[in-house]
Amino acid sequence: MIRTRRSRRWLLPVLAGLALSLAPVTVLAETIEQSQAQTGTELKAQVPVEQLILDNGMKLLLVRRPQMTTVAVGWAARVGSANERPGMTGISHLFEHMMFKGTHTIGTKNIERDLQIIAEQEQIQERIREIYREQRARWRRGEIDDPFAAENRPDELVELEKRFQTLVEEQRSLMVKDEYDKIYTAAGGSSINAGTTQDWTIYFVNVPANKLELWFWMESDRLLNPVFREFYSERDVVHEERRLRTESTPTGKYDEMFNAMFWQSHPYSWPVVGWPSVLRVISKKQADDYFATYYAQNNHTAALVGNFDTAEVKKLAERYFGRLPRGKTAPPDVATLEMEQLAEKRMTAECDCQPQIGIQYHTVAFMHEDS
Repeated sequence: MIRTRRSRRWLLPVLAGLALSLAPVTVLAETIEQSQAQTGTELKAQVPVEQLILDNGMKLLLVRRPQMTTVAVGWAARVGSANERPGMTGISHLFEHMMFKGTHTIGTKNIERDLQIIAEQEQIQERIREIYREQRARWRRGEIDDPFAAENRPDELVELEKRFQTLVEEQRSLMVKDEYDKIYTAAGGSSINAGTTQDWTIYFVNVPANKLELWFWMESDRLLNPVFREFYSERDVVHEERRLRTESTPTGKYDEMFNAMFWQSHPYSWPVVGWPSVLRVISKKQADDYFATYYAQNNHTAALVGNFDTAEVKKLAERYFGRLPRGKTAPPDVATLEMEQLAEKRMTAECDCQPQIGIQYHTVAFMHEDS
């Protein structure tokens, strides 16, 4: 993760991700000038970045490369696992998946029935969450060893999951699978991807220069009219991703334990992918509230690097992103600061792997000028 001063906290990760393949060295003029002043070295390169701020608070960073035939485009939501809380860990990463599920126009053959199914699914899931609350209470009383084990599942839970699966299958019959990716690919787009860290979530793609308006429409539509289809199925996909990357690797579980020990109070202590018990019970209502708070336009920064006309980009930005509302309230910042470390911490673990050692040190915060 790139750590910079406050004024460039989101600007650098976005530009670096988009422009990495465009030049051997891509840095901001301000950063270079600071480095020059500190080291006395000559200015080696300079990338002119033009910033546009819409009325709704969204920022756009523009770097023209007229010699190219494409534009690397993307936007970052200033939200990551550090903005979560116990009981909702992993929701930022889950959104990275959900934002590809489509809108009222993309990804469905029948939006009316589609939305009805989602409402019916949520009714069933609410009762399932109640049963899991009862299961956790039984576990705390020592009545069962594992609240999620198959042998401990009540008959009602099994029946509810069957009814829910029937709705899932009906919804899938109405879906146009991966239509979001298909539209971009048919238009010549490439490198469609996204990523989540502790501090931000980014969505990016490369498009031909003459398809830039398509990007503006596609991205503004999934922010204005998102439909979180297959929410609970995708929640299970994230759970499986956790099993593959963390629980099924020789050192994954120990790395997670080490990180949780390293951070005493800060939310960096939990994994970006979330804790497994939470991934079973995150609700769509929680996701909707999270989206309204952290995916408001005043919490977004977009970056464009490539062949475009700046005046045209400004018109497109106003037309498409400018129609999106500003958040009713500013997203809360991370209030919990890390406690001062008063002693050395040491963890010893054994696994079927090569001997290895890891050492981490607490240092200045990432927005500190000395970082």
